[in-house]
Amino acid sequence: MNDGNDRAVFLAAHDVSRETQERLDHVIDTLDTWRVKSNLIGPREWPHIWQRHVWDCLQLLDHIPETARVVDLGSGAGFPGLVIAAARPKGHVTMIESVGKKAAFLPAAITAGVLSADVVQGRVELVGTGAADLVTARAFAPLPRLLDYAAPWMKKGATGLFLKGERWEEELTEARQRWSFAYEAIPSQSGGAGVVLIIRELQGVD
Repeated sequence: MNDGNDRAVFLAAHDVSRETQERLDHVIDTLDTWRVKSNLIGPREWPHIWQRHVWDCLQLLDHIPETARVVDLGSGAGFPGLVIAAARPKGHVTMIESVGKKAAFLPAAITAGVLSADVVQGRVELVGTGAADLVTARAFAPLPRLLDYAAPWMKKGATGLFLKGERWEEELTEARQRWSFAYEAIPSQSGGAGVVLIIRELQGVD
């Protein structure tokens, strides 16, 4: 099990509804069951799962409407896809994951948390695109490649909402060689030099 102190510090520091907290508890308990056999979260990261990972994803909620349709790319251990689904029960999250063991974990967590979400197993570039309001990703790919993956949804009007690390400005410069877009970079609330990167009006550069 996770260190209860990490969870307690998280709850003391952040305003999370009882219903959302219950759904998150089910998700994290399921992750605890699956994490070793499916290589989901390393042992060094597990003691900080609430403060370092759950909170990092919850800060996205400031930019996600209650009924948003979200596509999460390269969902892995469910950050941010499962966290968004737990906190936005009136919306829907589609998580795309190519690795079999990780793709098997995600439906188990969805069922445990009774989440409005589904999983598509496959490579992002080969998956068909449905309607979406937002495309999210965390620790999935450098921004130029991430925009390549997100483009099928973003060209239909979806907004990109990406958690990026300290190299975000360098990645932004590289991405502008292939793409034209409007962006907003919001300093991360979870510490470090990372940002929440909001990207709109994506168009290819001729």
